Amino acid sequence: MAKIKIKAKEKNAIIESLKAGLVPKIGLQHIQVGRADELKEIIKDYALIADGGAKIRFIIGDYGCGKTFFLTLSKLIAHEKNLVVLSADITTEKVLCSSSGKSKKLFSELIANMSTKTKPDGGALRTIIEKWASKILQDGENGEHIDEKSIYSKLLPLEKYVACYDFSKVLTTYINAYQEDDEIKMSQALKWLRAEYATKTDAKTDLGVRTIIDDNNFYEYLKLFAGFVRLAGYAGLIVNIDELAVLARLQSATRNKNFERILNIINDSMQGAAEYLGFLFGGTPEFLEDKYRGMYSYKALETRLADNPFAKEGLRDLTGPVIRLENLSQEELYILFLNIRNVFAEYDETKYLVTEKDIQVFMQWLMNRLGAKSFLSPRESNKAFIGLLTQLENYPDTNISTYLSGIQIQEDKEPKAPDNDDDELVSLTLGE
Repeated sequence: MAKIKIKAKEKNAIIESLKAGLVPKIGLQHIQVGRADELKEIIKDYALIADGGAKIRFIIGDYGCGKTFFLTLSKLIAHEKNLVVLSADITTEKVLCSSSGKSKKLFSELIANMSTKTKPDGGALRTIIEKWASKILQDGENGEHIDEKSIYSKLLPLEKYVACYDFSKVLTTYINAYQEDDEIKMSQALKWLRAEYATKTDAKTDLGVRTIIDDNNFYEYLKLFAGFVRLAGYAGLIVNIDELAVLARLQSATRNKNFERILNIINDSMQGAAEYLGFLFGGTPEFLEDKYRGMYSYKALETRLADNPFAKEGLRDLTGPVIRLENLSQEELYILFLNIRNVFAEYDETKYLVTEKDIQVFMQWLMNRLGAKSFLSPRESNKAFIGLLTQLENYPDTNISTYLSGIQIQEDKEPKAPDNDDDELVSLTLGE
C-alpha cells in the first residue's frame, strides 16, 4: 500500500487550527472520523439539488461537537459534486431578515465567500461569471453575433425569477465590458452583484439599473444565483449558514421576523418553489428546542422541524430537515487521536510521539477530568491532545506521564444568553 502523504501546508493548518479550537479549512480528509450516515444524507441532498430540486437542513449539535467541521466537510463534498457554495455566519450585524441593512450585509458576505472546487477559499464570483461569458463568446465565434439582444437571449431561463431584469442587465454590462477589457465597468457590475451599492441612484448612474440588492429582496437573488450558476455550467448552489443560535439573542420582534424568513425558505424547499438550491444551517439543540427564544417558540417552525416520533436511539430518522450530530463514540475519538498522531508524524511511524497505549491512558485521563459528555466533545479533547503532542515534541526526553498530573482543563461551554428577552446582544464570543 502506497504511503499516505500530507503537505506541510495541510499539516500546519490542521495543527494550528485544532490547537486554537478552530476547524482547519484544508486537509480535513486526514482527520475525518464518523458521521458516515449523516454525510450519506447530504450527498443524497446534493444529487436532488443537481436534478433541479431544493433542500434545507439544520445541522444541530451541542457546542463543540463538530457542527462547523461538518459544514466545512459538506462544503468540500459539494465542490466535488460541482456545486457552488456560499458561506457565512449569523451575527447580530448579519441576519436573515432586517430593515437596517443587516440582511444585505449577510448577502454580501455570502457572495464574497462564494467558492468552487477550483476556488475553495472564496472569491469565485468573477471566475464563475467569466466562465459563463467565455461560453457566450465561444458561441459568437461560431457565427452568432454578440450584442445585447443575443446576450439577453442566453439569460432567458432566468426570466421566471422576480429579480431577473436588472440582474440580466448587469450581466450584459459585464460581458460587454469583458469584451472591451473595461475593468472599471466590470468592477461596477461585480459591486452590484455583491450588494455593495448603497443607493439606487448610484447604481443607475453607473449601470443604468433601477434596483439594488437589499434587505427586502436578497433571498430572491439567492434563488436567481442558483439559476445563473446552472447556466455557467455548475450543478447548483449551496448556502451554508452557521451560528444560527445568535438569533435567540435578538429582540423578540427581530427574532420572529428572522423565523418567518426561515419558514419561507423551508416552505419553498419542501413545496418545490426553489430550484437547484440547498441550505445548511448550523445551530444548537437549545436554540432549536427553546420554547421562548428558539425556533420552537415559533409554532409553524416547531411543526415543520419536530423529530419523527417513531425515531429513537439506534433507529434514527435522517430524512427530515433536522440532522442531530451526536457526540463521538469512544472508538471514534480514539481513531481521531490516531489520525492526529499521524498528521503530527507526517505518517512516519518512526516519528510517533505517543503509542496506542499512551492514547488510551490519555483518554482515561480526559474522562476523569472532563466527564463523559465533554470527553466525547471533540473540540477541547483535540486541543488537549495537540497540546500534549506539542510538549512531547518540544521536550523529547519527556513522556506522557510527565504531563498527566496536576493539569486541569476547563469545560468548553456555550455562552449563555442575557436574561432580558428584549436586550440586544452587546458582546458575544462565537464558537466553532
